[in-house]
Amino acid sequence: MRNRSLPPTVRGNCCDVCAMKGMEMEYRAVYRRDGTATGEIVEKHTPKRPGDYFRHVLLVMKTQDSPPPGQGEGQYIVQQRSLKARFFAGKWDVTGGGVQARETPVQAAVREAREELNLDLCTDDLSLAYEYTVHWQDGTGLIVSMYACRAAMPENGFVWDKREVNGVGVFPFHMFRAWVMDHNDEAFGQALDRIEAAL
Repeated sequence: MRNRSLPPTVRGNCCDVCAMKGMEMEYRAVYRRDGTATGEIVEKHTPKRPGDYFRHVLLVMKTQDSPPPGQGEGQYIVQQRSLKARFFAGKWDVTGGGVQARETPVQAAVREAREELNLDLCTDDLSLAYEYTVHWQDGTGLIVSMYACRAAMPENGFVWDKREVNGVGVFPFHMFRAWVMDHNDEAFGQALDRIEAAL
């Protein structure tokens, strides 16, 4: 169901199921390939149409106690994707997810860190490191914003959302880069190199 506003209730398809299970429905704004907004807002599981693009965020987190840039290798927080994930199941990856309607990408990055790893970050601490667009074969795609920050290790260890995350680790940069480059391109790797050199 496609809507131009966020109604209190949405009927049809999975929305009724979500309502019956007491699940909160998520909405996404639809964009064009060039990144301009269409003005449409859709429920997260609404079937996509060719030409639909959605905003997505990634968050690269270097530990606060890592050495200053150029004075030693940084340590990075990495999560293992759920073994039931639709894409890249079981792969070690950076934190990320979809941007919800009426939410900025940097706000989405902070929310994803809280939801997936129970980490409390501040939008002011995040810097935009890289942007790119993914084009899928069905004519849809993602407009991706990658943010970077320093993050404090939780005193009592990580607590993660077991529906989305299978495990969490902290790796030195060379290992972190090798893990996430398993399913990303060289431009992505170059962005990681810039983060390690500057953060």
